[in-house]
Amino acid sequence: MDERAFDVIRQLAERVDAGVPREVDDQATHARDLFDLLTHDGGTVDPLGDPEYFKTRKTELGTWTDDPWGDPTYGVDASTTRPLEYNNGLVVDTAHAKIGVSGADADRTPEQRGTIVTGVYLEDDDVRLQQERIELSDVEGEIVRIPVMRQRTNVTSILTSTVQRLAEGRHARRCLEDIDGPLFLDGSVYPLSVIYWTLLERAGQGAPVGNWDLPKEVIRNYVAVVDACYEQDVPVLGVVKTSSMGELTESLREKISQNNLRGPRRTLRDVPWLRDHQFVGEVLRDSSLNHLTYTSWFVQQRVELRGNSFALLEAVEDDLEHGRPADYRRAFAYVRTPKTGNVFRIETPVLFLADDERREQVLLKALKEVARQGDVPRAVARADRIARISPDNREAIRGALQTVEPAFDYNRDGRWSHLEDSRTYE
Repeated sequence: MDERAFDVIRQLAERVDAGVPREVDDQATHARDLFDLLTHDGGTVDPLGDPEYFKTRKTELGTWTDDPWGDPTYGVDASTTRPLEYNNGLVVDTAHAKIGVSGADADRTPEQRGTIVTGVYLEDDDVRLQQERIELSDVEGEIVRIPVMRQRTNVTSILTSTVQRLAEGRHARRCLEDIDGPLFLDGSVYPLSVIYWTLLERAGQGAPVGNWDLPKEVIRNYVAVVDACYEQDVPVLGVVKTSSMGELTESLREKISQNNLRGPRRTLRDVPWLRDHQFVGEVLRDSSLNHLTYTSWFVQQRVELRGNSFALLEAVEDDLEHGRPADYRRAFAYVRTPKTGNVFRIETPVLFLADDERREQVLLKALKEVARQGDVPRAVARADRIARISPDNREAIRGALQTVEPAFDYNRDGRWSHLEDSRTYE
């Protein structure tokens, strides 16, 4: 970029900066004023009790002595190669799932196990690829072929979601006999993208793939994990690091509109945030480096989809062993880490939050693990590290298919490869 072009961009940025209406402190105050409105009716999200936010020292949370579970804790994560594309139309993605164990005296034998799922997509009737399983010691692998999709533009994202969530849920289910403490998942507590496909089908809108049983199998794995952990009285928690979700902010807009909460600062235009993480990041903004800030619990009452209302697990209602879909609703709270300002969403089925005391215990357990690391819980970090597929692994996997020619992506495989391969995908 030459100096003139850069100077124009800089001046444009300065004009944008000058047009932003609120200072940081005012924006946080405004966000907190809006946060209080979440008590009203409307939208798909409601607080469990009064919506509150808190500030507590990291040391106090990290050494919480009334922890009913203690150590060890467990974390499950699945890493993928990202889609590998070939010039004959073949697309392949592989997910590798592991469990991480945290605790000074913990038995780390479960970390030796692995679950691998390779997903294949190819619109060619001559292909005779069958579902296959391979076992080598404690590692199990399977090939899954994705049927022809209705919308081909989403092939890669659907392929990745399928193999990642199938591997993660299946691995957590395989390891249930070894889990005797809280289980943390890297990401949402449920496979939301896969659940969304089943709800599309129920709404008569058409899922990406018709007449396909695999999405329900993916969901059943997570339900089985939740049921088994509930019977052992150990919570299952999801830790979502980044998200484009805006269900909280959208519910806030609906509450304002439905209850006619209007005034000089309270109009629909006064909810400028597109993502929940942005909004909650302002609510929890704090200058201290020694405290965690966090919210109370909220619950997703239902899913609104193209004019229809659904319970999240409606498609697998017959598989729920401890109640109806309402008992498995997704509850969530937010925590902000002080040094980085990262906002994590902590999720758990409402099944684990039976009363006020248990709500507090489950939240404090999650906060304790975050406070200890100043980041995601250590068990999740361990699972992420030992499941990760390196760039060299990815290239070796791509080269293992010798009968087809890899498709070259200039941005991915050329000058940007050093950036793309270093990113963490969720």
